[in-house]
Amino acid sequence: MSNAVIRLWADLPKATINPNIYGHFAEHLGRCVYEGIWVGNKSPIPNEGGLRLDVLAALKQLRAPVVRWPGGCFADMYHWRDGVGLKKERPQTVNVWWRQAEPNRFGTDEFIRFCQAVGCQPYICANVGTGSPREALEWLEYCNFGGDSTLSRLRAVNDGAKPHGVKYWGIGNENWGCGGRYAAADYAKEFIRYGSYMKALDPAIELIACGCSPMDGQNPKFASWNHDFCNAMPHADLIDHLSIHRYFGRGDGIHFTESEYQALFVDLVAMERDLQQADAVLGYFYPDKHVGLAVDEWGVWHPSAVVDNGLEQASTLRDGLFAGAALNLFNRYAHRVSMANIAQTINVLQCLAMTDKARMVLTPTYHVFDMMRPHMGARLLTQEVESPLLEGHPVGLRKTFTTPALSVSASIAAGKILLTVANQTWDQDIETRIDLRGAKTDVASGRILNASSPRDVNTFDAPKSVMPKRIRVEASQGEWVHVFPAHSFTALSLTIA
Repeated sequence: MSNAVIRLWADLPKATINPNIYGHFAEHLGRCVYEGIWVGNKSPIPNEGGLRLDVLAALKQLRAPVVRWPGGCFADMYHWRDGVGLKKERPQTVNVWWRQAEPNRFGTDEFIRFCQAVGCQPYICANVGTGSPREALEWLEYCNFGGDSTLSRLRAVNDGAKPHGVKYWGIGNENWGCGGRYAAADYAKEFIRYGSYMKALDPAIELIACGCSPMDGQNPKFASWNHDFCNAMPHADLIDHLSIHRYFGRGDGIHFTESEYQALFVDLVAMERDLQQADAVLGYFYPDKHVGLAVDEWGVWHPSAVVDNGLEQASTLRDGLFAGAALNLFNRYAHRVSMANIAQTINVLQCLAMTDKARMVLTPTYHVFDMMRPHMGARLLTQEVESPLLEGHPVGLRKTFTTPALSVSASIAAGKILLTVANQTWDQDIETRIDLRGAKTDVASGRILNASSPRDVNTFDAPKSVMPKRIRVEASQGEWVHVFPAHSFTALSLTIA
């Protein structure tokens, strides 16, 4: 058994963890929206106005803070007018990037009703690739304008007179790639055009600009995109967040090797480098305004997830542990990370749940989000971790790196500390001394997510193979010692005396 120390300073809180870090993403892709969220009000599957009741209940349980829609690559070919009005009059179009028909039964008003039913904020990604500033401005007017106009009257006819109040608006998606293959400076011109008019109509909205992860560092377009965009976009009043995307994958989704298992967690070093670089760029170009970093697409993308199967893949305990480690990382960068949206909500990629007709099964990733809920809106705690190290060659980086085997974050709110720990090792239990400073507590309770193998998965026939179990930890002679089992995720709640 290995040993570790986690030091927490309860009297040294840092930034507030934005609840939106625990956000989600729903694209018109495969069975994410159709079948996953929307079944229509005539479906035998229990629904509320066409929205699946089991999915609504699952997302309510998570207190999902924000959902990004309609894409993704789909966003830059989506024309919002196709998805409003009488459903029988809506056109059937082609989803170019994902090579499927788009019936447009789920449009703006259905998305708003979905968000209202879940209790989350809507985040709409506007079309830059095949759209125009006028189209985006009219979409904003339809959603948010409270006065009398043709579009506000149309909204009243379709879904009621009250404005939708959409706060978050993305200006395109991956415009360095599927969103039009722009150069950063050219995209900056488009962002200024869109942003100038949209902020004029509704100054309360927050705009998300398209950023880029350096990827493998070999393509100068990707490596310098964030710098070049910000350099060409000096109008700090227009930008509220910069988005970056990062997907990961090592080996098969289920039949991965031990070395592939470990490499996946070491790859988070590359994500941390992305955060560090973007943090530096935003601080340099916008020193007088806090511009957030929105990691609005992230997650594991296994080789089995291809266009022909709607990007569906198995979701193992390993995926859940990875989600916990990534969310711990975002928490630790709460001073800059303002939003994160795992890809995707239902049925697609690293989803929270899978559906099969009327059945639904929750994934290990879902349970990790549920265990981490108390972090939302809490204050990040100063921490120090000494643990065994994992070693590997992170994707896109040219040398070997090490990372602690224990991924940790801690927060405090309302007299309670939440400590979340992912033991990322394959087979090492780690006995850990938890050194709490600046506060006293005698009893901790919590939950652990674990299974006999990191390859274990929940299925429709065995939906509870990977489920959290409750645990209780007591101090011994004033000292906290806890064993974090191999390939496990633990959330401990400590009540301050």
